[in-house]
Amino acid sequence: MMRTLYVLFAIFLFLNILPAQQVVVPASLKQFVEQSFQKYPRVGEMNELVRMSEVKVSLGKAGYLPIAGGDLSYRRQYPTPAIKFPTGEGQFQEVKIQPADNYNASIGLVQPLIDLRTPTTVNKAKSDLETSKDNLDSFKTQLAYQVAQVYYSIIFLNKSLVVQQEQINLLQTTLQQIGVKVKNGDALTYDLVSTQVKYTNAENFYTDLTTQLNKQYNMLRMLTGSSETTSLSDTVVDQSTFTIATDSIIAVAFRNNPEIRIAGDKIKSAGWDIVSAGRNQLPTLNFIAGLGYKNGFMPEIDLPMFNYYVGAGVSIPILSASRPGLQKKLATINLNATKLSLESQKVTLNKDLLNALDDIGKNRKKLGSADTLIKQAQLAMDLAADRYKYGVITNLDLLTSLTNYKDSQLSRLQFEYNLMLSRMELCRLAGVRWW
Repeated sequence: MMRTLYVLFAIFLFLNILPAQQVVVPASLKQFVEQSFQKYPRVGEMNELVRMSEVKVSLGKAGYLPIAGGDLSYRRQYPTPAIKFPTGEGQFQEVKIQPADNYNASIGLVQPLIDLRTPTTVNKAKSDLETSKDNLDSFKTQLAYQVAQVYYSIIFLNKSLVVQQEQINLLQTTLQQIGVKVKNGDALTYDLVSTQVKYTNAENFYTDLTTQLNKQYNMLRMLTGSSETTSLSDTVVDQSTFTIATDSIIAVAFRNNPEIRIAGDKIKSAGWDIVSAGRNQLPTLNFIAGLGYKNGFMPEIDLPMFNYYVGAGVSIPILSASRPGLQKKLATINLNATKLSLESQKVTLNKDLLNALDDIGKNRKKLGSADTLIKQAQLAMDLAADRYKYGVITNLDLLTSLTNYKDSQLSRLQFEYNLMLSRMELCRLAGVRWW
């Protein structure tokens, strides 16, 4: 028995410690994320929605408070009720029992004593408030990971531009050397033209990378409101960035994923809709009181007099316009649909998690072979350079080896970036907060 309790306690600690693990991210990235939370308009909009939900909770609690109202009225009545008393033979005296001119100035008070509807209204509003908060948290999570993706895209594009510039420089040097050889009759014009084509293609690719970089800076400015126009100072990519333990990652994601939490909030809210629909058929007991001035009191029916009343009243719904039975049926259907939606989201999340893990494994394998590929490409380029000096290979062979070497470097950067995105996606699906 004690061993079983120990195991259960260990599992409990493991499941509660695992979600709290912190992933490694640069301080500059956290700064950009904080700026996006402050500057991006959509965050402000969702903050206002949270405030609106808070007001709805306060509005629901107002059902516990008394309701007071004033009444100021004048009414002319005809005919006026009266009683005739005989005063002699053929003579009568008319005594009015209600004035023709009726005046009323009063204040009334209704205080709920027993009302089972208000608690469900308050609980429903609180559930909606939690949904609003989780919606805000979900959007912040998406925004943070979007900023991170743009951040690392800029870093990798800058590193790719450096490699591409090196390739352009090598092609430019080769182009100059071939130009001299053509003049000396040691090379063909075909070699010069072929090199010029590769040089132009390399420049065009450099231009494409520069355009992509500018677009990423535009996106960063839009998300963060930052006027950053220069290269990010952080160009080192830590291999431990966005790395988390994958043990029980599915269980962690089912608990921390924002979309799953929102679906859970909707189930709670739908449950309160059912309770609310059922309680709409219940009576309410109210304390009632009022005071004021009005006329119509005997014997001086035309003279306004001070009056008050105190009592209790029961309000019993019989045929409600809201049709509580239909409302409860609709709420039950909505609850069932919401539960099925949660199960559908869990299935999709499970698939996405497995895909992310597969992508991480694939990109790790590609990245592991990239260094070997670079070494092989460099060796091939060095051999080609030596053989070209002795005229064993053509200029085209030399250019091919040079291009292969730089392409292998660019491929490694792409594999590294893809691995980063895969780890980032796994953290996002697991609901990991790092800002």
